[in-house]
Parts: sequence; C-alpha cells; structure tokens
Amino acid sequence: MVMPVDPNSTILTGSASPSPVIIPIEDEPHVITKIIGISIMCVGGMQMVGSLFSFGTIGLNNWLESSMGSEVGYALLPSWYYAATGLIALIAGAIFLYSGYQIQTYQKKGIWITLGIVLASNIANLLINLSVEFPQGDTEVYPGSGIDVQLISQGSAALGSICGMVFCGIITILPLFFANHGLR
Repeated sequence: MVMPVDPNSTILTGSASPSPVIIPIEDEPHVITKIIGISIMCVGGMQMVGSLFSFGTIGLNNWLESSMGSEVGYALLPSWYYAATGLIALIAGAIFLYSGYQIQTYQKKGIWITLGIVLASNIANLLINLSVEFPQGDTEVYPGSGIDVQLISQGSAALGSICGMVFCGIITILPLFFANHGLR
C-alpha cells in the first residue's frame, strides 16, 4: 500500500554531509621525561663545577711542592691526570646540559646523546685511571704477597665505572618504558 503524499508537508532537499573526521588527540608526555631531563641537566652542572676542583688540584699540588719541598711531588699524582679528568668532566658536563634540555623538551635525540656521552666519558676516564702510575714505588700491601694496591684501586675504578654506566643508562632510558612516552 502506498501512502499518499501530504501537500502541506516539508520536503528536505540537499546532500548528505561527509562523516566527521576523528583526529586522535595526543596525550601529554609522561612527567618522568621532564624530571629526568632536568636531573641530567643538574648532573651536567655539577660535573662542570667538579671539573673546577680537578683543575684546582693542579694548583694545590704545585703549592704543596713549592712550600714543602720537591720530595712531596713524588707522593702526588701527576698534573696531567687532573687536567685530563677535569677537561673530560667539563666537556661531558656541557653535553649533559644540552642533552638534558633536549630530553626535558621531549626530544628523543637527547636520550641518545646522553647515553653516548655517558659511555664515552666513562671509557675515557677508565683509560686515564688505568694509565696513571701510582707515585710510590712499591704498591704491594705486604711485600711478596702479590696483593697490589694499585691493581685493586684500578680494578675497583673499572668496576665502579661499569656500574655507573649501567645505572645512568637505565635512568636515562626510563621514559621509553612508559606506554605513551611522547618523545619526538
């Protein structure tokens, strides 16, 4: 049965509009990313201040030698050791400031820069620690025991460096573990 058309009824004309486009809203990046970036910047600043102490030790050693005599110089580490570690700390600190800023502004390249400088500075410091000779001639704990203070010291420096690299690496990549880290 066909319904009659009512002449007084309104007839709609036109075309159908397209379906709405759904744009996914990007969630805010996790706050841990900003905290870690700021922390890396703080570490960089402290490392740069610490490098000044390393450079200051050169002057302190020179003062000790001039005021106490040249025989004191045989008990001190060489000046190149403090200059090299201070320079590495100064450069690494500046790069930490930059990479921490990158992480704090949600840039993924900051994580890679931080991991690279942690690795490079630790390897450089480890090589310096392994190449320096202790000032005293015989470093055995007990003569003939084979237990060498220099070997123990350099071995513990190597172990501490490895542990520090692992710890810093894990803290640095922590933002990547969150579901929506939001890094660009």
